[in-house]
Amino acid sequence: MNRKNDFKAFSISNNANVVSQEGYEESPSLRRGFPPDNITVHLLNKVLRQSSTITSVVANFIATYSNDDVLDDGDIAKLTAQLNKALEQKISNISNIPVGIPVPWPTAIPPEGWIQCNGAVFDKSKFPKLAEAYPNGRLPDLRGEFIRGWDERRGVDNGRKLLSWQEGSALGQYPGDFDAGVAQNIHQRDGITYHDPKQNRYKISSLNSIGTGVDYIRLRPRNIAFNYIVKAE
Repeated sequence: MNRKNDFKAFSISNNANVVSQEGYEESPSLRRGFPPDNITVHLLNKVLRQSSTITSVVANFIATYSNDDVLDDGDIAKLTAQLNKALEQKISNISNIPVGIPVPWPTAIPPEGWIQCNGAVFDKSKFPKLAEAYPNGRLPDLRGEFIRGWDERRGVDNGRKLLSWQEGSALGQYPGDFDAGVAQNIHQRDGITYHDPKQNRYKISSLNSIGTGVDYIRLRPRNIAFNYIVKAE
């Protein structure tokens, strides 16, 4: 929807009755103003054109980015508020972060214009750009989750769909005759898993393995908790 802009540029046609730019810059009136008894019309038109053109450009900017009508009603406070709103929206649009991309945020409350990735349903009519990223109108629930790169036929993580959830992997604990020292090495390298001195022989397995009759130790990398949020508009 095109918003109304009351501020129009004056005398902007190709054959407008205005003094040339050179003549305007050389005119004594440019520095001293018009004398009270001798106002040249084409010079006055030039003044009006310059001031009205830049005014119209600014007003169009306000109407476009504030999504409000810009009216010539003398309400300076309202116009100032509309200008601030337009600037905030423009600065927000300059951001290279597209709508819908998860971003780690250090506080519990997202900034204005952002929503927490908590699996909630959102209004697609209110957030149409967000709906382009999530057509079902529901955000992914990233609370307590890690993000993994999509395999896309590479063969590292077969069968995955975008935004699909996956259970964690684990180490299968075997007391059999495997080479010793695997768990000790992991523990001593970065302290990410529990080491039982009585059981130091391990074999890598996935959680969906069955019939092994062994226990599993779940691995977790060192991490810092952030609040995943998405830009909503």
